[in-house]
Amino acid sequence: QISESMDTLAKRALRRIGSKMVQGQLDVPCISLQLLSSVGKFDFPTERLRVQWQRRQANVLEELLLFSASRECSMSETLRIVLSKLKNTEDWVVSVPDGRIEVLTIIERYNTRLSAAPKKFGLKGETYHWTQSYHFNSRLYEKLLSSVFDMLEDGQLVEEADEILETMKLTWPILGITQKLHDALYAWALFQKFAQTGEILLLKQTDLQIQKLKLHNNVREAELYIDSFVCSVEGFGSNGTLNLVDSALLKINMWCHRQLKNYHLYFSQANCSIFESMLNLVLLTAANLTDDDEEAMLIGTSLGSTPESTLIHILVVRSIQAAYKNALISADGQSKAEFKHPLILLASELKLLVEKECSAFSPVLHKYYPEAGRVALTVFHLLYGQQLELFLEGSDHSESLKEILGASNSFELCIAQKLYSMYGEAAGSSLSNFLKPYMIDRFSSPIILQWLHAQHENVLEWTKRTIEIEDWEPLSVHRKLATSMVEVFRIVEETIDQFFNSSLPLDIVHLRSLLIGITSSLQVYLLHMENQQVSRATLLPVAPVLTRYAESVNPFAKRKLIEPAVREEKVANKLNNLTVPKLCVKLNTLQVRHFGYLPPPPNP
Repeated sequence: QISESMDTLAKRALRRIGSKMVQGQLDVPCISLQLLSSVGKFDFPTERLRVQWQRRQANVLEELLLFSASRECSMSETLRIVLSKLKNTEDWVVSVPDGRIEVLTIIERYNTRLSAAPKKFGLKGETYHWTQSYHFNSRLYEKLLSSVFDMLEDGQLVEEADEILETMKLTWPILGITQKLHDALYAWALFQKFAQTGEILLLKQTDLQIQKLKLHNNVREAELYIDSFVCSVEGFGSNGTLNLVDSALLKINMWCHRQLKNYHLYFSQANCSIFESMLNLVLLTAANLTDDDEEAMLIGTSLGSTPESTLIHILVVRSIQAAYKNALISADGQSKAEFKHPLILLASELKLLVEKECSAFSPVLHKYYPEAGRVALTVFHLLYGQQLELFLEGSDHSESLKEILGASNSFELCIAQKLYSMYGEAAGSSLSNFLKPYMIDRFSSPIILQWLHAQHENVLEWTKRTIEIEDWEPLSVHRKLATSMVEVFRIVEETIDQFFNSSLPLDIVHLRSLLIGITSSLQVYLLHMENQQVSRATLLPVAPVLTRYAESVNPFAKRKLIEPAVREEKVANKLNNLTVPKLCVKLNTLQVRHFGYLPPPPNP
């Protein structure tokens, strides 16, 4: 922060410089020298502020004159001595005015000598310090650009931002700033502020500045001037040198690239707008990717892909690989706490990631790369398939094999449903070669048959138990059927529900086995009910002898006495239990078995 008194002193000194430099070229050393000659000891409220200010000016002169002079011409020992006197603030205060003027005059002469050096690029207004002090000029201009940010509202631009930027153009001839350099440095300042605050407005402003930057078509001299600002950079696995503009763009690209390579970690549905803006920024500042990056891909791009689609393809694959790795670690940790196999938990985690991918990211990526959704789902399917294959190839299968196969089949169905909802029945994609089914039915079919066999035995045993204890009393006043039939239907229904909710692939063999088991249980029930009845001959009396007269009949023949047959005890017990109410309950039970419900009685 600059106090009001210091601001007044600086403006007064700058006005003096302007009156003296009507024909000459102004530079930063001239401004520092004029400030040192214009500002006195008593212009500062405290001694500490004066010392800080004077040392700052001395450091600026040392940076611009001493270091650059050692490269351009032989450096006299005089310059080192006078700069050391200037940095010694105590001697500077007690020295006589003539001594201070002499020191500043020596420095000014040396600066004039440097400024008279031949210009390198022949640009209008070019000075020696444009090229030799570009590192200082660019840092100073970045500090000036920070004045457009609101100090009270972090991440916001002040209302006067446009006016401030227009005023800053007055510094361009002094600092050697061109329109292209301004756009690059302003984009860099905006992006740095976005990285600190996460404000999407700053990211969009960065996008606009880079779009302006891409439209520049400078003359050859201006391009050579910018190319002279060499920066050492490290990115995408290699080191090199770039000019200042390309270096700023590369840094922005690398930061965004690092976020987008794991977009499942850094983004969600809530900040999807930032994801889209950052993706657009990466495409604007895209650097040439190395072949190694693409060769290491799990799924390579198709022939004839554009650079834009190739870049998005790489980002999608890398992000899903990173998300899968995190999900795998999470599943391993949760399996110990929940006592479940990691593959079961991994399938659940991946289903959530698939939902997030299809709802938040794929609609955005589809605008730039139509195959992005298919690539994402294919990679999810392939990564889980590799883990499942390692498990199935093992010699010992755990007791949770059925649950693992069910979770795997459910995950594969989720992938298939998402693919169909996004692309329909469209075929012909080169990615189809990577979508190999998990072949779960090869392992699940014997398990299902074994389970059905066990269920058949359970249902049959339960049916026998319920029919044996059945007393054929009505279930209720309104439901005059046997309790045993309700229990049999309940256990059969539970078996059917478990069968179709097992999340395992089913075929006609399994369905036939299920029906055979159900039919066998009902047949046992009916057979037991039938065995509780008596034969027709037991209930009906013996037909009497015919008494109609005929000539061949001897009317005086003696009739034979009918001896009553003694019934067996078993038959007698059956007859004792065959009461009318019980017969009605049995008939109602048979009606329920036949129709599935008790039909209403017929109208009289």
